[in-house]
Amino acid sequence: MKRKMLIFTFTAVLVLGLAGCSNEKKAGESITEEVDGYTDEVEEAMGGQLNAPSEAVTKAVSNTWVVSGSDDVYELKSDGTGKMNDEELTFECGFDDEKNITLQMQIGGKEHLYAISTDDTGYGINLTSLDGGKDLYFLPADLEFLAMDDERAQGIIGEWKDESGNTYRFDKDKNLKIKGDSTDTDGTFSVVEDENGTLLLRIVVPGGSLEYEYTLNADNTQMDLVSPGTDTIHTWTKNQ
Repeated sequence: MKRKMLIFTFTAVLVLGLAGCSNEKKAGESITEEVDGYTDEVEEAMGGQLNAPSEAVTKAVSNTWVVSGSDDVYELKSDGTGKMNDEELTFECGFDDEKNITLQMQIGGKEHLYAISTDDTGYGINLTSLDGGKDLYFLPADLEFLAMDDERAQGIIGEWKDESGNTYRFDKDKNLKIKGDSTDTDGTFSVVEDENGTLLLRIVVPGGSLEYEYTLNADNTQMDLVSPGTDTIHTWTKNQ
C-alpha cells in the first residue's frame, strides 16, 4: 500500500506529516513493533530530528463521526478515549511498517488497525483495515452534505473568476478545474451545511484544501467567500 499523507484543514491548509508536530511521544510506540522499528530507523537516519505525527493526528481525528452505509457512530476524543455507539473505546495513532499513518482502536477487548487517508470531500476519512477487518468511511456527524441539485448549492455550478483573475470551474459531478496565469489545477469540491446553518464550500487540490463560508446573491452571479475565523471577504463573479 502506498503511503497516503493525512490532510485535515479547518481554516486554511494544514498538512500532517513528518514536520510541525510534537516529538514528545514516539510515533506509534504502543501500537506495533513494526511501527517502533520504522520510527527508530527514521530517527537514526534523521539524527533524532523526527517530529512524530501521533498527537497531531489524534487531534485531527477527534470528532464525532458517522459511518457511511451504517448506523454506527464513533466519538473520538483528543485524550485517546471515545465510544462506538454506547461501547467504550481507546485509540492511538502512529506508523506501520509500510509507512501508512495509522489509527488503532481497541473496542470490547478487540484491536482494530487502520491506515488513514482523506477523501475527495476534504471532510471525511477513509479507514483501510490492516488486519483483515472491514474498511470504514467516516463522515463528520455535524455536517449535512449537499447534492449539487440542492437549491442551497446548485448556484455554485459554473465558472467563476476571483479578484486576481483566476478562474474556477465547478461541475455537477463535484470536480473542479482552477486556471491561473500559467498553470491549471484539477481538484474536487464539496458543499455542506453545519449544525449552525452555515453553508461551507471546501476545495480539495493536491497537497491540501481550503474551506470557505459562502453566500450567493439572488441570481447566482456573485459569491462572497470568507475563511472561517477571519473577516476578509473574497468576492467571485460568475462568467456568463
